[in-house]
Amino acid sequence: MKEMINKSRFGFAGSAIIGVDLASPEGDYSPDLTLMLNAARNDERGNRAQVFAARLEAIACFIIQNEMTGIEAAEALRQEATRVQNESGDLH
Repeated sequence: MKEMINKSRFGFAGSAIIGVDLASPEGDYSPDLTLMLNAARNDERGNRAQVFAARLEAIACFIIQNEMTGIEAAEALRQEATRVQNESGDLH
């Protein structure tokens, strides 16, 4: 029985399964790992929001400096949307 329990703590190729701390008396530290991952995700979302806001501000300045019409401004926004989509595709 003990051998079956020990085998269940390991994935393929004998590596430890994430979320199981074999040295810990509790054995499972998944809640702590989840909290750390969520904090990292939220931090990254905040960073991306700041980058996005700065880019919108730059586009607004570009539109004002070039005294663009509404149609020209819309086209500038479309070009930026295409750039962001292409950048997003490069990451995936």
